[in-house]
Parts: sequence; structure tokens; C-alpha cells
Amino acid sequence: MTFWTSARAGPLAETLVDTLSGALSGAGPERPLAHQRGADALQRQRLRGFGQDVEILHGEAPVRAAEARWQVQDLRQIYELFLASRVLPKSGTCLDIGAGAGWFALPFAAAFPDWQVLCLEADAARYQALAATIAQSGLSNIRCCHGGFHPEASPVSLPEDAQYQSLNWKKAGVYPPAPLRAALDQAPPARFCALPGLEERLAPAQSSLGGRPQHSPGFDPALLTALAPDLLRLEAPGVEIELAAALRTAPTHFVTGRLFSHVPSADLIRADRDCARQIYLPHGPHVLRRDFEDNLPGRRPGLDVVVALYNGRDYIAECLDSLLAEDDPQIRVLVVDDGSSDGSGDLVAERYGSHPRLRLLHKPNGGCASARNYGRARSDATHIAFVDADDRVDPALFSQLLELARYSGCNIVEGDFLLFETGAQAGAAGAQHQPSYEAARFASGPSHQLGEIAYCLRPSLELMQGQPSIWRRLYRRDFLDHRQISFPEHVRAFDDQIFQLLCAQHGGEMAHVFGVSYHYRQHSGQDIKQGDSRHFYSFNMYREVFLRADREAWPDILPVVESLLNTLSWSYAGLSADLKETYQQAAVAFLAMLARSFGPRLLEAVSLERVGIEGLEFLVAQALRRGPQQVADHGLLHLEDWRWQPEFIEMQRALQS
Repeated sequence: MTFWTSARAGPLAETLVDTLSGALSGAGPERPLAHQRGADALQRQRLRGFGQDVEILHGEAPVRAAEARWQVQDLRQIYELFLASRVLPKSGTCLDIGAGAGWFALPFAAAFPDWQVLCLEADAARYQALAATIAQSGLSNIRCCHGGFHPEASPVSLPEDAQYQSLNWKKAGVYPPAPLRAALDQAPPARFCALPGLEERLAPAQSSLGGRPQHSPGFDPALLTALAPDLLRLEAPGVEIELAAALRTAPTHFVTGRLFSHVPSADLIRADRDCARQIYLPHGPHVLRRDFEDNLPGRRPGLDVVVALYNGRDYIAECLDSLLAEDDPQIRVLVVDDGSSDGSGDLVAERYGSHPRLRLLHKPNGGCASARNYGRARSDATHIAFVDADDRVDPALFSQLLELARYSGCNIVEGDFLLFETGAQAGAAGAQHQPSYEAARFASGPSHQLGEIAYCLRPSLELMQGQPSIWRRLYRRDFLDHRQISFPEHVRAFDDQIFQLLCAQHGGEMAHVFGVSYHYRQHSGQDIKQGDSRHFYSFNMYREVFLRADREAWPDILPVVESLLNTLSWSYAGLSADLKETYQQAAVAFLAMLARSFGPRLLEAVSLERVGIEGLEFLVAQALRRGPQQVADHGLLHLEDWRWQPEFIEMQRALQS
């Protein structure tokens, strides 16, 4: 094996450079080369990357002038964008695995002269072209080696300080240090095959289907840990899982390239805070992305599931057992005991006190919204989820949601949910599961696949029309923080409504995962099944949403109006008879306020008859005729009405009784 550098070029490289100097004067962007000693014809391509003009020698098939090579497209669409948005140190080490003819490495080395760049290329022809490119470049900070990582390569015995030497390469001024260079030089051959569907990239033979065989030096993946690059460009089909395992403990701060198979994100994202690794790895339509937002001080890469607990002793163990059933160290559970009086917190402390992935928090009673916000404020994870203490989940639910969130970049990722009945409601058959109302909406099934995860993409605005179901979803923490989305603590029921509406407005495209479900327990004690004054809280929350819409200049509030009408219809149907008249008056006052705030045409676009409140359309029109005829006045959104406040409703009922 030969290690090529610009200072020590072999005879083949010298021949190619001599040929270039006489044959390419006045050549266009690409022109075939004829050179001596039987070597394949090479082409020369002028390339601008990272602000530098370089020349690449290569033997790739010609392309038309109007087309860009895939290597150039990757340089433009992946590597330049990735590094332009990052702050690289002045000096460091870069390892380019699957370097090809140097499409990435050469302009990078030219742009960052204080960095040391090592290129690995298993394909013999591409390696020869790469060596020639380096030799004619005049750059002293780039070198290349013939070979590729192979999962069956012989293990390498290295001195204990080999990785230390890589981390302190500046002392010797050479990267890689002598022991690692010798290990690369002395690697025995391994069998690779060219992959016809992947531009003839080489892959270990046992991982490829057909293709042109080739024997090239095979490197033990464990060498990657010892090489300890600061920046890694990864293009290694068939050995990605092994290289990801080697990266777990490597102090590599930047990883880019391409993935040709699904690699679990946990293998690439370091869990410790000492190495805030940033990643941009496309994989088909997906991108495993980890940006500076995920590396904020004190932010842990992973998921915290917040469980708001108040007097849930009968159900909490079943809930927590389901959340902890899958042993995923990335996922922690934060149980917030919201001043329980039935010993729920003591039960959790006794049963789960020593569990490494569960943390019990105590606070005075403040309501479910208060407990959820309290848990979120004490979370240090990049992603967060909320679970009700009387529900349970499939073991793989949140692991799959987290994985897809990382590869899709979606602000919101959700799973299925089932209606779950136990006890007397379920009858003699025991626990019963029924499909939710969403079964028809997702009847067409998944349209995308990530490994074993089947999913589809939907606009988050669809959440406006659905029942609030914030508990089967995972959220990017920075999305919630940036949009200032939290639970309203001044209400004691249906606090998830405003949370869902704001997420729907700002969430963008969200992912729905099939095959893993949240089990939504049905029992008589649920807030949504009480026909009392708590239903009047919805008016308060929708007013907050319309105020946000006005303040943030939402382009279309009609989806929020439709959501409001759905809520009015559902609440009115479940109210006790003695509250229906007051609720009717509250609805009329609220809708008239909206029409005066945003203009009367707002209600012309919807059907008030479908709500099911007797005479609603007539009563709203009558209320609008009684009021002053004026242009839209958004200031009216700030006015209160006693019929929108449950506390006043209860006060009135008390006086009447």
C-alpha cells in the first residue's frame, strides 16, 4: 500500500501531472486525458468549493455541460451548507471515508490550510485519480490511503497512546500518527463489490447484491475511534453500523456525508455533554440532523416524558411500567406529583425510587397544566412528551417517535391511539381496545418508511379539527420554546386545547407513525365526561388563541373558527340540562364578539346550524343587529363576559340555589 501526499508523490502521479501540464492547456470544464504507461484516461474538472478554486482529476463517466455531477451536487447541497452554518476551530483533523477523487477533501483542504485531511478510498482506480489530484494540487495538508473499512477486517493491535497521539497531532505536526499510519499501510486485502445502483461505490462483499468484485485493503472499524477525527465525512455503504459503533466514544464534533441504510440515531449522537456533536447525514428522503439548537448548554440529547400525577394511585403503576418497558437510555420519565392526597407519590417513590430512568418531582397542587409545565421546566432533553397518569403506551411508541423526529426534523411526531377500557366498563372480557376516530382518516396507510418505522406526513393544521390528544405526541423542545407554547395554568380543565391549537398553527409538516399506539383509558372520572361548568373554560382558551392570532397576524383564522364550532357542538351535547341555556348565551356572545372583531364575513364562511345549539344562527344575527354597525375592531377581543368564566357560572348557580 502507498500513502500519497503532495510532498511525496509516486511515479504514477508524477506521470499524470506531467501529462496534464501539456495536454490540457485551453481545455473546457471537462476533457478526456490520454496519458502514458497504460493508465486509464482521466479528466480534469475545475471546481469551486468552500470559496476555493481547485482542479479534480477523475475517471468518472462524462456528463453534459448542463448537468452537475452527483459529487458536485453533494458538495453544494450538503457539505457547503452544513459547514457554512457551523463554527469550525482554526485547526483540526478531517477524515474523508470514501473520498473518491477528492471532490470534498481537496476544496476543504484548500479552504482550511491549518487542518490535516486524511482521505480513504477503497476503489483502486478512484484512489489513483485521488493521488494524482493531491500530487498536482500543491497542498501539504492532505494525504490519501488506499483501502476501506470492512466489518470482517482483522482486528488491529495498537499502542495504548495511539488515540492520544491523534488527539495531540499538533505536537508532531502529522496526522495520522505513526502507529495508525502503519496499521493502515499494513492492512491485509478484503473483498469488496461495486454497487451498480450507487454509482459503483464499493461495499463489503457480504453486504452487497452482485456487482463487480475487487480486493482492496480492509480496515478494522475500531481504527476510527483511534483516528479520533474532529470532522468526519462518511460514505461507506455496508459498514455504517460498525462505524457508528466506533464513533460512540470518538471525540468527533462534526459528522456529515451520506447514509445508505438506516443507522439508529443513538449510535451516532453522543449522549454525553462533553462532545456536542453536530450532524448532517442525508439518508434517502430523510436527514439525520443535529444542530446547534440541540447542543444548548445543559441540553441532553434524548426525550423526557412528563407524567402529571394527581390521585392516580389506581393507574400510575400500569402507566409507568408501560413507559419503562423498553429499556431505552435516551428516554426518561419525569413524574410530577401535583399534591396528591391518596399516596400516589409515595407509591411511585417506593416502587420506582431506584430506577435510573425515572425521576419523581413533588409540588403543591396547581392543576394538570401546572404539573405539565413544572415537569417541562425541569427537563433538560431536546424532545419532550406528555402522558396522562391513567393511560399506558406500547413499549416501542416513544422510541420510534424519537427516532423519526431526529431523521425527519419534524416539530411534532405522533403515534396511533386506541380507546382503552378496563373494569366494569370492559365487561367480562377484560381490557378492551377500540380504534379511535382517526382510523378512517389514516385508512390509506403509510407512505414513507424509515427502517422498520412506517409513517405518513400530514400538515399540522389538521390538528385544529381533531380532539385534543397531546399525550401521544413528541415535540421538539426548541419549537415549543421559540413559539412560546405552554399549558395555561389559570384553567383547571381542558388545558390541552390551547396547547394543541398553537401547535397546529405553527407545527408545519408533522409525521404520523403507524403500528405503535397510545392507550387512552376510558372511565367515568375523566374531565371530558363531566357535564359541569368546566366546559365553559373553552371560551377562555379560544379567546387566548384569537388574541395570539391577532398579535401574530395569522393569515387564516378560519380553521380556528371551525375548531371552535366543533368544541361548542361537543360540549353542548354533553352538558347537564341546567347549564345548556347559559352555554347557549355564552356561545352567542362569543361568536358575536368574533364577528365584530374580525368582520361579519367571518361567520358567513361557516355553518352555525351544524353546532346543534338551538337557534344559534338566528341569535347571533340578532346580537349583531343590536350592536353598533362598525368596521372590524380587534380591541373587542380583550373584553370579558362573565358567561365565559366557570367560576362565575358556579357563583350564579350557588345564588340561585
